[in-house]
Amino acid sequence: MWKLLIADDEPRIRNGLRKTLPWSEMGIEVVAEAENGKEALEAAALICPDLMFVDINMPFMNGLELIEKLQAQNPDCLVIVISGHDEFAYAQQAVRLNVFDYLLKPVQKTELNAAVNKALEVLMKDRVELKHTQWMNHKLEFNALTMREEFLSKWITGRLTKEQFEEEWPFFQLHFHGQTSLLLLKPLSKVSVSAPNKIWDPSLLEFAIKNILNEMLPQLPVSAVFSVGKGRIAALTQISKLTVLRAIYQDFERTVMNYLGVSLLLSHAVVEQFEQVPESYEQLHQELLRESVLTPIVMMTKKYLETYYYKEDLSLSEVADQMNVNATYLSKLLKRDLGKSFVDCLTDIRIKKAIQHLNDPTSKIYEIAQKVGYQSQHYFSHTFKKMTGVSPLEYRKRGEY
Repeated sequence: MWKLLIADDEPRIRNGLRKTLPWSEMGIEVVAEAENGKEALEAAALICPDLMFVDINMPFMNGLELIEKLQAQNPDCLVIVISGHDEFAYAQQAVRLNVFDYLLKPVQKTELNAAVNKALEVLMKDRVELKHTQWMNHKLEFNALTMREEFLSKWITGRLTKEQFEEEWPFFQLHFHGQTSLLLLKPLSKVSVSAPNKIWDPSLLEFAIKNILNEMLPQLPVSAVFSVGKGRIAALTQISKLTVLRAIYQDFERTVMNYLGVSLLLSHAVVEQFEQVPESYEQLHQELLRESVLTPIVMMTKKYLETYYYKEDLSLSEVADQMNVNATYLSKLLKRDLGKSFVDCLTDIRIKKAIQHLNDPTSKIYEIAQKVGYQSQHYFSHTFKKMTGVSPLEYRKRGEY
């Protein structure tokens, strides 16, 4: 329904206009009446009418003043002046204010009907044009995003020449500066701890994951999420603070698990020079390939350890229970697929997480130890040195993270 507001200081006139034509049959609803210009302007701000009948001679604010203010406040509203003044000066000013029509009282039913029908034609035409413009803008935006995805996918997978990259890159206005994060992930649509029988349509799952990642990255300076090959998704993000970015990635992985019930294989690298992104992508791709050949139980075990590594008492039997397998059987699978014992797998993950925490100079060593599952700082330092060859403090001083 189109919305009509009637502004006239005479109740008799307002009542007559409200009853003159079969408004509902014409697709119009009389949404408000006003007895002065000020009241009409306030009502228009709240209601946003499509059409207004305005009298010239009203208290507090006359009709011409009202129309002038409406042009700024409700520019799409069509105004039909219904006035008792037939002076040329009023009509001239109304034309200058771009009113739709100017009718004299007492207005004839046929005259009013003709003016309103003309207004409806304009309103309908404008609405169709607006919808078309919105549709075109949506298509252009969608096509631009699709083109950007295709460009980035071709570039990092080595399917663009240097000349093609330099020619096309400025068009997409992705202004990366300094360190860049490259995240590569692959959804495991058939492997889920929370919903082991859930199987997603691959394209729908990819769409959902990209949406979640896009929603979580805009808070960062520059980012781009795109598909690369079958079942793989990449994200390029300019790094402002690495600890913040890692926290976002962890939150993203938890969100995907909680809402979609799907585990992810993730691999992440920090690239110092932007032109090195394709090279880093190939390294991450090879990592994912190595991970993807693991048996589902080993995959889920790794994901479980990467999620709950901070638990001091995390044990083989607890994880085996979560995987619904015998502890001895799980231990043999880990040794066969990874060449490591359960303890070695857990220690590897804890030390990697500790190295990430060392990037934050405000974190104390004993705090880092507790965050990665060690109550004893001494034992943590001993384990860290055994794994890396240096103590946590020496590692931090060298800046090797």
